[in-house]
Amino acid sequence: MKRPYVIINCAMSADGKIASPTGHQLRISNEEDIKSMYNLRNSNDAVLVGVGTILSDNPKLTVKEQYVKNPRNPIRIILDTHCRTKPNSLAVDENAKTLIFANEECDKKYGDNVEIIQCGIDSEGLIDLEEMLEKLLNYEINKLMVEGGSTIIWNFLKQGFVDDLFVFIGPVIIGGKYTPSMADGEGITKNENIVNLEVVDVNKIGNGILVHYRLIK
Repeated sequence: MKRPYVIINCAMSADGKIASPTGHQLRISNEEDIKSMYNLRNSNDAVLVGVGTILSDNPKLTVKEQYVKNPRNPIRIILDTHCRTKPNSLAVDENAKTLIFANEECDKKYGDNVEIIQCGIDSEGLIDLEEMLEKLLNYEINKLMVEGGSTIIWNFLKQGFVDDLFVFIGPVIIGGKYTPSMADGEGITKNENIVNLEVVDVNKIGNGILVHYRLIK
């Protein structure tokens, strides 16, 4: 299938956690990683998150000038099966174009910069990634950055719709049996379904480590 080049970027603790045991956002990245993230976001045509991230963290998904010279905001993409994104969410403000992929008609009123795109769902009731990625090509989105949440990341990985993966590992332990990890979802059921990666590069940045992986296909 034809699709954009897909990059996943995330930060996790040394024990693989991305939030507190209650699911609240934690700052794991240091300043160096935040700058790296903004530069990566600036270099992509679009940045994607799921509606869970929108509702819990309310991210703006733009590029801050303090980290990037001459910033260029990418198109913001929200995977939102039931169109739960609130009209006052920061990710639908007037600072950039936003595409919301939903499986049903949306009765919410957004600004002219927001477009609702109806899309099919998969067997788990989530937005069908293959259909969504193909539709992105109509918007001249050739390079896509995926930032979460963990179920979204897992679905991209298990379906092989990932090219590069950048993971910042912070020197902290969070713990918790049910604490969100980098890739949640149902996980694998057979050894042959393991998602295999190769390490492209490892760099120490500040007090943490940034690992660049590439998916083995």
